[in-house]
Amino acid sequence: MSDAIRNIHRLRSTSILVVAICTLAFLPAAAWAHKTYFGSSLDHSPANAGSTCAQNGVMGPALCTHVGSYYPGFSGRAQSKVNGTITAIRLRAEGPTTLHILIVAVRHVSSNHKSGQAKRVAKGPTLNPVGTGAIESFPAHIKVKKGQELAVNTTSNTAEYCSDGTPGQLLFDPVLGHSYSSSNGVDGCLMLVQAVVKY
Repeated sequence: MSDAIRNIHRLRSTSILVVAICTLAFLPAAAWAHKTYFGSSLDHSPANAGSTCAQNGVMGPALCTHVGSYYPGFSGRAQSKVNGTITAIRLRAEGPTTLHILIVAVRHVSSNHKSGQAKRVAKGPTLNPVGTGAIESFPAHIKVKKGQELAVNTTSNTAEYCSDGTPGQLLFDPVLGHSYSSSNGVDGCLMLVQAVVKY
């Protein structure tokens, strides 16, 4: 094989390698991203949902904060396992409602999961699910840190599964602000709201 032909082959190989490297470099970040979730696994259909703050023993204003603080077994995980960006909120609701999504920091949760402290660290979108019981998905863009949890401000949470009095949600009234507050009550239902996180 002549030197000229060898040089042509080398040039072709080098060109192919350069093109491949450039293609990888310009792939969108989403192609490399991982996804996970926290909150409910959404493995239950909503049931017996929709009690008011007052019906749960919180006697202040009609609007209160529900923190999804406990998910036994395979029903979900309360805390984000990663730092990342929430790209969607998924939920299952038994009926129409209005939910203002929050990201919260939680501390000093009691061993029986019926009391604790929390504060708001980020605000998310206000959602108005139709509430057929099927999974509904809403776009979001919220930064989240490892260990933070999901919460909603609502007058009546229809996105929950109520069966055996599991202490699934800590209640706060007035709604959470930037300073830690102690819970005022507990909603004995599992919150059926999930955050999809890209990291």
